Amino acid sequence: MAVGKWEEYFPMWERKIMINVGAWAMWMIGKRLQKRHHLKTNVRESFYDELNHWLKAIDARGSTFMGGNNPDLSDLAVYGILRSIEGCQAFKDALEHTKLSSWYQAMTERVNNHAGVSLLTS
Repeated sequence: MAVGKWEEYFPMWERKIMINVGAWAMWMIGKRLQKRHHLKTNVRESFYDELNHWLKAIDARGSTFMGGNNPDLSDLAVYGILRSIEGCQAFKDALEHTKLSSWYQAMTERVNNHAGVSLLTS
């Protein structure tokens, strides 16, 4: 799927430079961030660890969401981050390697039903 209309705005030589230099720059940034934040060699394992930490904190509260029976801003923040990678392989892998699915489905239902609107109009 083509996005961004790069062909319309940039000549082929500029696109090639952006893609190759951009990939190298992101690789370098990724290595630096991995070291700075003490991530595992396979950074997805660190991702799964953080998701499991999040889910354990919810379980410790004995509720569906961090906010209790209803999501709070922390639930919405985590949901927003995960939603941004929903189509990526990392998201699919997270669903396979953690117990994220039930929380994520509950959040999706609440967000799609605009469950927070009643809190704003009360």
